[in-house]
Amino acid sequence: MISSILLTLLASLLFLNKSQTSIEIIQRVEAISYDIRLKLSTPIKITEMPPIIIIDIDEASLRQDGRWPWSRKKLAQLIEKLALNDTALIMLDVVQSENEINPILKIKNALSKINKAVPTWFNQIEQELDADAYFAKTIKDKELVLGFPFHSKLTTQTGKLHQSSIESDTNNIDILATINMQGYTTNLEKFSINSAGSGFINITSDSDGVVRHAPVVLRFNNAVYPSLALETARLYLLEDKIKLHTASIGNIRTVTHLSLGKLIIPTDAEGRILIPYLGKQNHFPYISASQLLHSNKPFPELENAIAIIGTSAIALADLRSTPVQSDFPGVEIQANILNAILHPESIAYNPDWTDGATIVSLVFLCLVMILIYPLLEPVSLVISGSSLLLLMFSFNYWLWANLHINLPIIISLLLIMSVSGIYVIYHLLKENKDRRRIHDMFGQYVPLEHIDKLIDNPKEISTDGEKREMTVLFSDIRDFTSLSEPLSTRELKSFLNQYLTPITKIIFDNKGTIDKYVGDTVMAFWGAPLRNPQHAKQAVIAALEIQYKITKMQKDFKRIGLNQVAAGIGIHTGEMNVGDMGSDYRRAYTVLGDAVNLGSRLESLTKYYGVKILVSENTKEQCPEIIFRYIDFVRVKGKQDAIKIYEAMFLKSEITELQQKQLELHELSFKYYLSGDWTEASRLFKKLLDKNKQTIYQLYLDRIDYFSGIPPKDWDSIYTHTSK
Repeated sequence: MISSILLTLLASLLFLNKSQTSIEIIQRVEAISYDIRLKLSTPIKITEMPPIIIIDIDEASLRQDGRWPWSRKKLAQLIEKLALNDTALIMLDVVQSENEINPILKIKNALSKINKAVPTWFNQIEQELDADAYFAKTIKDKELVLGFPFHSKLTTQTGKLHQSSIESDTNNIDILATINMQGYTTNLEKFSINSAGSGFINITSDSDGVVRHAPVVLRFNNAVYPSLALETARLYLLEDKIKLHTASIGNIRTVTHLSLGKLIIPTDAEGRILIPYLGKQNHFPYISASQLLHSNKPFPELENAIAIIGTSAIALADLRSTPVQSDFPGVEIQANILNAILHPESIAYNPDWTDGATIVSLVFLCLVMILIYPLLEPVSLVISGSSLLLLMFSFNYWLWANLHINLPIIISLLLIMSVSGIYVIYHLLKENKDRRRIHDMFGQYVPLEHIDKLIDNPKEISTDGEKREMTVLFSDIRDFTSLSEPLSTRELKSFLNQYLTPITKIIFDNKGTIDKYVGDTVMAFWGAPLRNPQHAKQAVIAALEIQYKITKMQKDFKRIGLNQVAAGIGIHTGEMNVGDMGSDYRRAYTVLGDAVNLGSRLESLTKYYGVKILVSENTKEQCPEIIFRYIDFVRVKGKQDAIKIYEAMFLKSEITELQQKQLELHELSFKYYLSGDWTEASRLFKKLLDKNKQTIYQLYLDRIDYFSGIPPKDWDSIYTHTSK
């Protein structure tokens, strides 16, 4: 089911990548990843050739030389200063679209209004004070590139567009995917014809207002025009034409790249480039315009440099929001674009196989996660998902920083986060369900620490049923029927609660599992649901503690009218079937098998032998820390195989010297008995009986007397019990 969900998610993401309604959202988010990559890679050292220097009409220049706009004569003087410093090329990021009024003409108009004659010498200085003529004359022999704006909505056509320097490989310009403009405002024609070239200065923002892309070509009236930076690069490289390369996609032609001599400039389908910002403001060298105007010293840094005249002054409102800085001067954006065109290897681009690579990466990621995630826990899922995110972003950043390939990444990151989130939620819900299931199944039967371990390791639980070696314990109050007769129902309930509660706690404390209560009988087992290599030892220790607890509780029992409460405990270790068993109406986690039945038989024999705890030889062999004494070699009812049974006494560390001597005498008497020396065995059994008055010794004396003190010829020491 979860695989179906993931495949649906993948299909949705692939559709989202192409859905027109979601393109803007995806682009906005992709822009964020682009900004992060850009900030991680900046600042970048400026390539020495060619040097690009910004001549800044800054706040200091406005204070010293007056508010903007300056006279064309002052701009001409600024250009002359640049020429004197052997600047290779001058790029003017300031539009000169309107005539500057000659002051002599103003005076002539004023004199004519008051009917005053115009002095003849006015005509002599009118030409000298014509700033536009001076500017046009100044730039005529200078390598100056003028900028002008295109209009995307206004149809105004101010001035005259000169022939474009772009040569396209197609004549179908009208079907080019390049951005189509509606109008323009060019520089005065007398300036344009005297300039080395011109290009548009349009810089568009993305939908979030941040400048990341820059058009290097725009279309107007069936012609394609270069940007100011592109035209400047052409002139700097002494190229006659800029070649536009296109490709057909359906009914339109898209731009693939531009070539400028040997330089290949990658663009998107609309003829835009991603601006490879080198750093924050002032990454390129700045020279204040007023400093250059009023200084008589040379500026050696301007030699063979490209000088861009523009402004960083706040009052002139040419500050734009960029990925590297929120108030970035437009003139330095032009510097970054020019540097990128002259060093096209720095431009990140989207290759033709972008969509295919995106689909392949999505499918690959989905398959990897479907195969790996089901094997992981929630914490591992979070770590794996985070690692995948980091890996994908690192690989994407490596492609971008080293190969300048700009592949989309947000769809891939969304897929990783979505799939990881789905699996984490699924596993958390499953884990919570498993916790409830485990708690419901084992909460009343196993200690809390067992439940915690089961919840932490649910795979260790097998409720389907399996065979494993375990230890089972049965405990039963002797003569419970006659003992409980004088008690009312409420008193009997109170007694059983008082009796069973501490016994259950002891079993839990020793990592046992309660199978069931049947009246006064308690059935417990060790070794499931959690495997426990110490199951036999812990079962016997629990039995010893239960007998000790019953002894301590005798005073409490007497207060409710019970003079003596005793219990027999039988323990056996062997292979048992364990699992969730029962019917469709009622089920329980329990153990079944001959080994379980044998444990029950041993509990029944405790009364016959007059002992408190009987264990099988299998159990004894797994408890080297506990003292046992031999009881008999028996064949219980319903079984053909005989087993040796023992009484659990106490821990070896707790045995006293007197107990040690009695145990040695006990073992010696049974040694004689089993060897057939019943005369010596009888003597020792009588000695033990006189000291301890224990039923076991009287049983053996009676058994010896039955055979008149002589073992039968076919005697094998096995005693067969005919009752349970």
